[in-house]
Amino acid sequence: MKKLILTFFIAAFAFAAQAQVKTIGIKTSAICEMCKETLEKDLTFEKGVKSVNLDLETKVLNIAYLDSKTDPEKLRKRVTMVGYHADSLKRDPKAYAKLDECCKDGAHDDDVPKKKDN
Repeated sequence: MKKLILTFFIAAFAFAAQAQVKTIGIKTSAICEMCKETLEKDLTFEKGVKSVNLDLETKVLNIAYLDSKTDPEKLRKRVTMVGYHADSLKRDPKAYAKLDECCKDGAHDDDVPKKKDN
């Protein structure tokens, strides 16, 4: 009986100690499908990241992560090291210089329809 109780407490403690999956939304400077592919691929390899999805319309990178392995500041820093702004953190200039031209500021300005003055 003592072994059963001890096993129960060990199992309960192990269950309580498991990492929690949390989510965060990080506002980025991403502008195109190439940006989406680059960010999602890179962040997938970050320790503790379970899933990544960039909403190009809102430019928000949604990340599910294990809170025992990483934290929001590390994730934001990682985004900047890929070459994009992350909330209030500015992108790394060297990483930005390595991005494809289509991922740089103003690259898709011609894609936006112009408003007519009437």
